[in-house]
Amino acid sequence: MRNTVKQSLCVFLIAATLFFIFYNSAQKVPDSKQASASVAAVISSVATDNGTKEPSTISAFLLEYVRKAAHAVEFFVLGAELAVWLVVLRTKRITAQAVWNTLSSILLFAVTDESIQILSGRGPKVQDVLLDFAGGAAAVLLVLLVYGVVCACRAQKQKNSGGDSLADTN
Repeated sequence: MRNTVKQSLCVFLIAATLFFIFYNSAQKVPDSKQASASVAAVISSVATDNGTKEPSTISAFLLEYVRKAAHAVEFFVLGAELAVWLVVLRTKRITAQAVWNTLSSILLFAVTDESIQILSGRGPKVQDVLLDFAGGAAAVLLVLLVYGVVCACRAQKQKNSGGDSLADTN
C-alpha cells in the first residue's frame, strides 16, 4: 500500500511538471519574453554585489542566459522525478533497460516541448532539445548515483551487523 502512494505521488509530480513545461512552451512570444524578464528581475534583485543596485558578474551572465537556463532547470526537475519514480518502481535492482527508457522519455518530452513551440509561433531550436536532455540526464544520473551510494552503505551496514536484519529497504 505504501509503495502505491509513492508511485501515485511520483506520477502526479511528473504530470504537474510536464504541464508546467508544456504550458510555458505554448505561450506566445511576448508572453514568454515577459515571463523571462520577470525571472531575470528576481535573479537580478537577489544576486547584487553588497547591496548595490548593480548586478554581479554571475547575475549578468544568468540574465543573458535565463531562457536557456530555464530549459535545463525544468528538465532537471523532470529527470529527477522520473529517476525517483524509477527507484520506487524497482523490483530488485534497476536495469540498464530501465535507465535507457527513462532517458528516452526525457528526449521524447524535450522534442515534444520544442514541437509545441512551433504551434505557438515560436521557433524550435535543436540547442534547446539538447539543453533539455542534458538537464534531465544529469538529474537521472545524480539520483541514481545517490541511490547507489545509499544502497552500498546499507549493504555495508548490514554486512557489518552480521546480516541478521532482514528489514525492508523501502
